[in-house]
Amino acid sequence: MAPPAPDFGPDIDPYAAYEQQRDCDPAPKPGVAEFRDLVLAAYPGTTDLGIGRACGRGGPSEHKEGRAWDWGVDVHSQPHLADDLIGWLHGNDRHGNTHALARRFGIMYMIWNRRIWMANRASAGWQPYREKNPHTNHIHFSFSWAGALKETSWWHAPVAPDRRQRLAVGMSADGRLEVFHGAMDQVWHTYQHSPGGTWTAWQPLGGPAQATVALAASADGRLELFAMNADTFTHRYQIKPSAEWSAWGPFGAGGDHLAITHNHDGRLEAFASNAGGVHHRWQTTPNGGWVDWHPLGGPGRTRLAAAPAADGRIEVFAMNDDIFQHNCQTDAKGTWRDWADFGLGGDHLTVTHNHDGRLEVFASNPGGVHHRWQTTPGGSWFDWQPLGGPARARLAAIPSHDRRIEVFALNDDTMQHNYQTDTTGTWRTWQDFGGGGYFVQALRNPDGRLEIFANNPGGVHHRWQHRPNSEWTAWQQL
Repeated sequence: MAPPAPDFGPDIDPYAAYEQQRDCDPAPKPGVAEFRDLVLAAYPGTTDLGIGRACGRGGPSEHKEGRAWDWGVDVHSQPHLADDLIGWLHGNDRHGNTHALARRFGIMYMIWNRRIWMANRASAGWQPYREKNPHTNHIHFSFSWAGALKETSWWHAPVAPDRRQRLAVGMSADGRLEVFHGAMDQVWHTYQHSPGGTWTAWQPLGGPAQATVALAASADGRLELFAMNADTFTHRYQIKPSAEWSAWGPFGAGGDHLAITHNHDGRLEAFASNAGGVHHRWQTTPNGGWVDWHPLGGPGRTRLAAAPAADGRIEVFAMNDDIFQHNCQTDAKGTWRDWADFGLGGDHLTVTHNHDGRLEVFASNPGGVHHRWQTTPGGSWFDWQPLGGPARARLAAIPSHDRRIEVFALNDDTMQHNYQTDTTGTWRTWQDFGGGGYFVQALRNPDGRLEIFANNPGGVHHRWQHRPNSEWTAWQQL
């Protein structure tokens, strides 16, 4: 039977990216050797067909870097053992994480009985394998470098939570909604056939794997899409409003988090964080090209939110686990202040506008959701106030049709909803709004109805108001 597994928490490693053999060092790597020992102990009668391979033997192979292993199991006499281990590796955990233990070991791909499963294309399932060796007397396991070196959560749980925003939603100039999902293999896209109408099937767009994504409309109504992972930052845009899209183009180096907002004259400005702090670049003219990246300072590896104040000056908020800081333009020319402390560190943040243009910021931590808001449009800020709600929640906030703010808070276990009862800023109590998940986004339809999008292990789902400021539909899967 399968080896015992620890009771892991909800945080989990991303699917292993494909890392081809580059050097030759066939000495067995510790994560591979200990995975081998674990499997052989659990399945007596199976055999070890080796980890390392001589540098001059055959073509490229992770065996030559000591990070692949062949488990001797026969398709005719021992298929139940192979199925048992694969089921153990590919099963969902109690938190709904798919292929959970394969991810925790850092398994990059497996080959068995003329089929191959690849972590960077996990949603495609097992695919035909047409190379000469049918792999009917063994399963081949290849590991990422993190898995091979015992740097994954099987060996070092818990993992750092993935706080990248992988959902982006927006509206084309003709009123059709569009949704983008930064999946494990690439960016995926779906959109309405007509405003308020049915949706297309999900379409692969390419782009970086495991990307944080953001969407914004240029001054002329064309949507622009931004996708960044740890290694690269790319960008594409509608060639005409509501029309076809350009190819992906380079936009910068990789980083941690990003935010996009508008300048007073409609020019887009992009903000991205990495270990060195916050950086930004902006369009030279509305709908035009972009200047190069400029450092803006601030804390490193921060989650970001940005919005224009009532007078058009951009305000930026940057939060990591330990610190929360704020910066803003001092004038419409794009001159910036120094960063100032804005609160303690936390998990997630978002910013939106009150009915009179005052900004309001929401942030989550283990104590729930907290908020602070400007005393006057473009002015100073009240102190933080607790708002309750679920702990460590991903947040979305948006003004309703009558300009009352509505907030949605999603963590691994639950989604809850709260809103102002009037424009003076009085709030209701939190109400259950659905089960737990990963990311949440909100927008307002052309007729004023709010629509919410969230994803969980079952995919992307949405629900919307029947009428502006009215009750909500049940969740529907996209």
